[in-house]
Amino acid sequence: MNIIEERMEENPWFEIGSSSILGTRSYQQDLGYFYTGRQEVLAVICDGMGGLEGGERASRTAAELMARDFKKERPGPDKIAAFLRREAARMDQAVAALKSEQGKPLKAGTTLVAVYCRENKLTWISVGDSRIYLIRGQKILTVNREHNYRLMLKEQLAAGQITREFYEKEEKTPQAEALTSFVGMDGLRIVDVLGTPLELQRGDIVMLCSDGIYKSLNDSQVLAMVRDNDLDMDIAADRTTAMALRYGVRGQDNTTVILLKYQG
Repeated sequence: MNIIEERMEENPWFEIGSSSILGTRSYQQDLGYFYTGRQEVLAVICDGMGGLEGGERASRTAAELMARDFKKERPGPDKIAAFLRREAARMDQAVAALKSEQGKPLKAGTTLVAVYCRENKLTWISVGDSRIYLIRGQKILTVNREHNYRLMLKEQLAAGQITREFYEKEEKTPQAEALTSFVGMDGLRIVDVLGTPLELQRGDIVMLCSDGIYKSLNDSQVLAMVRDNDLDMDIAADRTTAMALRYGVRGQDNTTVILLKYQG
């Protein structure tokens, strides 16, 4: 099972649902994890890269390390952002150190998105191109950036380092989606952490997902599917991954979703 659940105590603040599918791939490289205590929730999704052995080991190594360290250190709300940033560096080193059966560097990697919620306060971390959505009412917002060549081009354009013509040409190439930061590169280039916690409103839904969702479904489709099934987060998650599988145009990647509904 590639979604690990640790429900230590009943959490009255959140309803949690999850779903994960292979898609049309022959192996699973996604790993999802969530922990619930009386007042807090930690949810993590890692999307591995590096083939059958590499991607699977990278995502599991990273997610299990964060889970273990979180339960060991139990960082409070005022220390969680620092913990997440520090943990990303630990995960990067651990994945970079993985070896193959022949003792050679595995050269694998994984993306990372994680959210920590305590009552109505949410903090998140992101490395790579997995996403975190906030669904509030009938609106959906992507709260994190994708760390890829396209982002680099945007920053270079804004700084006047490249021309608009060069940007538009490069942005349309497949290379635009190439990751510029991921766990396992042995020296993270970009780590985004929300420093000031976001205050959730009753009925808000936070969605973590690997890129199998947004490369098959647009934001309006995601919003509609989650809202149409928001009385049960497991059903909403299952139907969203099923919809991604149905609409995947060029074959469906591994796809993993974790939904957190704030109940107030």
